[in-house]
Amino acid sequence: MISESLRFEGFDSRSWTNLISLFAPNVVSRLDREAMPSDAPEVAEEIPAERRGTLLIVLDDRERVLMALNTQQGRVRGLEYAGPDALQEMAERYHASSCVVLREGVMEEIGERLAHRVERGDDYLAQWLVLARAVREMSEAGLLLTWPRPLGNVPIPTIGMVKRALDSVLPDEHAMVVVVWSRNVPWTAMVLRRRGGLIDLIAGPDLLARWTGPLGGDWRRDYRIIGEAVERTVAPVHLGIFTELSTVRELLREYEPGAWARAAAVRDVIIHPAPPYMAVALGADAVRAAARESARWLGGIETLGQLAPLATYLRSRVAEVASVTATLGFDPLKLLAIWLRRAEGEPIDAPDSNS
Repeated sequence: MISESLRFEGFDSRSWTNLISLFAPNVVSRLDREAMPSDAPEVAEEIPAERRGTLLIVLDDRERVLMALNTQQGRVRGLEYAGPDALQEMAERYHASSCVVLREGVMEEIGERLAHRVERGDDYLAQWLVLARAVREMSEAGLLLTWPRPLGNVPIPTIGMVKRALDSVLPDEHAMVVVVWSRNVPWTAMVLRRRGGLIDLIAGPDLLARWTGPLGGDWRRDYRIIGEAVERTVAPVHLGIFTELSTVRELLREYEPGAWARAAAVRDVIIHPAPPYMAVALGADAVRAAARESARWLGGIETLGQLAPLATYLRSRVAEVASVTATLGFDPLKLLAIWLRRAEGEPIDAPDSNS
């Protein structure tokens, strides 16, 4: 799904970090943190107040601790394993944001399964899916335990399922553009192009600025200039998402139905062009509510005059919208929102969020 001749250009360190920070909320604070004075795998004398890193524990077949370390703080001495029901308690005790417990030899077993299942010619995504299935098997066998388990009940799609979903989100010989503004100045941006069934171009804001020339300073007007520039330079735009930083940060963490639809209706998010399934792969699907709710829910929205046009548009395409989530077997927007909230230590009230 990714071309061997992929062009990746147009990002500087700031715009790339900005983009990553939308989906890895702790990355900026980690970059700003002073480096450890030593590479020695020892925990610092002063335990940090904030919870960070993963507590990794390796056990033998008698549940004796062979190794315990925090991936950001170093080795943990004197840790006593308290059983599979105490993972959260151990993570909190050692100021870790998560905990992983695995049996001795599990990593070698995962490697063996990968070696037998990965086929010659499998791309990166196919290999990652094989790895995910091997890890899931170890977890189901009780040989690898994690807390929390954000993917505990999420089915792992096949490579064919993912490709079918991508065909809907970004058809061949088309482009997708996402631009996030801060005070009417592009904060970060990304253009994807798919050609020959593969992503062959990932372009950042520097390249985008070269295509568009000077912008007017009003993002609710500038989005048209950007879309036209991508059309001229790259490929027909299948999906464009344009919004402000504060808006996208809030929406990416919202798992309740309707948030994206409301934001699109009041133009806090401009989706242009707007295919019926809206950017499932980027977590910016304004019609997530339609994918999870019934036509009755949409009818309720119609009572609000400003949302009526969007609701009418969505009703005619509910089957298409639902087919993307149905193809993958899970709602990627809800999963992303729960993951981001957990990463920032926020409470999760969504159903099945503890799995």
